[in-house]
Amino acid sequence: MPPVAVDPRTRLRGRTTSYLLVLGGSLACCAPAVAAGPGGAAPDPAPVLRTLECRSACAGVATAAPGALIRARGRDLGGVVEVVFLGAAGSRDDVAARPQRVGRETLTVRVPARARTGPLMATDRDGRRSAPTRALLTVETEPEPRDDAPSAALPAPARPGSGGSAPEIDARVSARKVFFAGRAASLSYLIRDTGPVEVTVQLVRRADDTAIVTWRPGRVAPGAPRTITWDGLAGGRLQREGRYEFRVFARGAQGARASSSAEQDVPGDAPGAFTFLRHRFPIGGAHDFGGGAGRFGAGRSGRSHQGQDVFARCGTPLVAARGGVVKTRQYHSAAGNYLIIDGERTGSDYGYMHLQRPALVDRGDRVQTGQLIGYVGQTGRAEGCHLHFELWSSPGWYSGGRPLDPLGALRAWDRVS
Repeated sequence: MPPVAVDPRTRLRGRTTSYLLVLGGSLACCAPAVAAGPGGAAPDPAPVLRTLECRSACAGVATAAPGALIRARGRDLGGVVEVVFLGAAGSRDDVAARPQRVGRETLTVRVPARARTGPLMATDRDGRRSAPTRALLTVETEPEPRDDAPSAALPAPARPGSGGSAPEIDARVSARKVFFAGRAASLSYLIRDTGPVEVTVQLVRRADDTAIVTWRPGRVAPGAPRTITWDGLAGGRLQREGRYEFRVFARGAQGARASSSAEQDVPGDAPGAFTFLRHRFPIGGAHDFGGGAGRFGAGRSGRSHQGQDVFARCGTPLVAARGGVVKTRQYHSAAGNYLIIDGERTGSDYGYMHLQRPALVDRGDRVQTGQLIGYVGQTGRAEGCHLHFELWSSPGWYSGGRPLDPLGALRAWDRVS
């Protein structure tokens, strides 16, 4: 009897991923299997994926663009830590993504930027894998409109200046480091070709290579500068800190394609890459966190210290650690010149005290992250030039909230900003 042909995509593919190492601590696949025996418990079952459904950025029930949200249904999904988009036969185009939500019978996951049309497979924290789904997820990877086969993937893009008929793309970001509620991430791009060009721009989170926002400006005239900005939100949700990248995809008048960043080899200094942060360290110069007397909770004449002192020369610039709305700008005999800002999308209040002069912003003003608000001083009851910084929980400063120890946050902001 001749051997039965098997579609390579239906074979499980051996994978060892960082998700298993991080979440599991050790590879469960390397431990001996536990077999059920008399009086023994049966091992937990492997996850099962049955159906796929596109929930956002969809062109059909099982047709999606990179960045789309996919819902998978099945059973025993509660321990899933990784979903693999298997693409075509073989493992070269396999792309893994961490699910956003998991339940016993459903999970949701976003389509990674490099995912290709094919089945999906799930892996749980103990290394157990599902069989690939029978249904294929069709991934639309090209700018609309399309005129090629529905299952075709975007080929390796031509690099700008490589010759031929591919469009040339000049793209750059306005800043390599941006802050939420402050300077927005901004991409400027210009395309050179013989006629109008179909353009798609994706914002990719580099940590998991997921496209979280997609812009489709459509047909763009060659030589016309364009700008795209991003405010730190996707689907109404504030995104996490880290490295991001704008990627511009173009299909020229003659059908050739190009990208601002080659997908198979994205360099660290890609023209559209930048770092996104939620806070900025408030002192714009040399500083010192001092000793125990300046720490949160230290004794202060029958009360406790409600903030963290950070010492710097008088006159050193102070900036807003988080943008928001000014709640209070006053002078107090102990706090000196001080300022309270209601942090954007935090529920927290940020306090700056002992300013050299009254703050440069007033009550009701909207302030951006990193905006100059004043200068280090020693007004009020202060020994030496320093910023007394306070962080209050919701609903805020002396309005039902409580003071929090800000030292950990300050150190973290100091390291990255």
